Amino acid sequence: MMRIIGFVLLLLYSLTGFADNVRQFPANAIFATVKKVDYPQVIVQEIPSNWGSSLLGMMLLSTRKLVMSPSSVIRGLDNNNLVQNYLPNLLDQPVALQLDFQGRIWVIWQLRRDETNWVIQQKRNVWLK
Repeated sequence: MMRIIGFVLLLLYSLTGFADNVRQFPANAIFATVKKVDYPQVIVQEIPSNWGSSLLGMMLLSTRKLVMSPSSVIRGLDNNNLVQNYLPNLLDQPVALQLDFQGRIWVIWQLRRDETNWVIQQKRNVWLK
């Protein structure tokens, strides 16, 4: 009986949309693609919406040069903490960034494919110039 109740609750939980796979990011998060890493400097670029904007990225997409905070945290695909040496593995990968009060990178989340699609659908990949 308990198994049936557990299964029904799990089914209801997944049908109501609460089991969304997209992680919750801060409201001020910057969504970008890591283009160059020269620790502590990181150059990021807007996430391209399609292959055309990716191809013309040098002309169409905005880039920013940011600096890593000494206490920065890198979170992987499963939200696990990663060591700073993992940073070069994020080249050309979509990420979410949270900046500290001095404008340095405090937290980096490596985005999964579904999260990247969500970012593009919500148009959060476009920066105001």
